[in-house]
Amino acid sequence: MSAENIPNPSKFLRITWILEYQELLRMATLTKRFPVVLCGRSTHIGKPVSEALQPEYEVIHFIQSIEAAQTELPHLLAGRDPHSPHVDNVGTHNYGSPASAVIFGRGYNTTEVEQVRRACAGRAPGPVAWVAGDPAKQIGASGPPPGPGYARVVAGEVKGVLGRWKREGSQREGFLWY
Repeated sequence: MSAENIPNPSKFLRITWILEYQELLRMATLTKRFPVVLCGRSTHIGKPVSEALQPEYEVIHFIQSIEAAQTELPHLLAGRDPHSPHVDNVGTHNYGSPASAVIFGRGYNTTEVEQVRRACAGRAPGPVAWVAGDPAKQIGASGPPPGPGYARVVAGEVKGVLGRWKREGSQREGFLWY
């Protein structure tokens, strides 16, 4: 279509620019990072869960014990480097934004999760989703490792509960069960 065939070329260009700008804003909103911390007993499970949570959720740090969670989470919830002595290859280690959610694997029980949540109260600038495995589905620390596909299943369940929390406005801090 040539410019002479358009009744008002400047209006057409403005409308085109507005539509393109709206699409860019929509894409930016969809790709906005959502930083989370993943707590699990093993990197063998933590790494594939971390990868399966992408691209919607960015695991910025992986924690393997309640003691480490109590010392490192206050920093992560405030958007700071935890200076962790625990080095692993799980997560991005991108500490520029506060974690918006803390996800516990099913190897942690409700009492442990609540203990950590209380120790971190008031450390985040906004509401935090505390995501934990449904107590009816807990796995034992001494039991056999979960089977193939476990990471994808767990990541899908976590995405579901976090997605609902975000759609509801993510204004309330609290427990979410997967």
